[in-house]
Amino acid sequence: MNIVLTGFMATGKTEISRAIAEMSQYKLVDTDDMVTSKLGMSVNEIFEKYGEKYFRDAEREAVKEAAAMNNAVIATGGGVVMDKENIKALRETGMIFNLSPDFSVIRERLESAKKTRPLLRKDSIDDIEKRFNDRQPMYDDCDCKIKIINGRTPRSYAIEILKIASGK
Repeated sequence: MNIVLTGFMATGKTEISRAIAEMSQYKLVDTDDMVTSKLGMSVNEIFEKYGEKYFRDAEREAVKEAAAMNNAVIATGGGVVMDKENIKALRETGMIFNLSPDFSVIRERLESAKKTRPLLRKDSIDDIEKRFNDRQPMYDDCDCKIKIINGRTPRSYAIEILKIASGK
């Protein structure tokens, strides 16, 4: 069984997945890393050069490949949930955890992350909040919601997720 982390940008998917991998026998897999490695450019560069549709197509292939693995902790990109094929593939072999903060947590984290986030540079915080709210029904299609707050460590979330995944 895999552990799948979904959530909006800046929810901690990458850091929490790393903590899970360090504390367990789960192999670390990041679908954004799979895409960037295969295409030889950053997410920002892919968006700028080829557009979002091209990225989402590459992401769908990465998700299928990741879902076919066993005993992996899979950190997904923030938009993975917009494609029902992605969720179907991930659910077949994994338990989907949604990292779920209030938007105030996202806003605070994004202030320092504008350089590394592909959709941030041209969008206002209001646009980002609208995208966050629009995606909520898709994020809700998960097996378990994990409330994200500022001040908790990735390790503390990893412990919580590992306990839930193991049924303890």
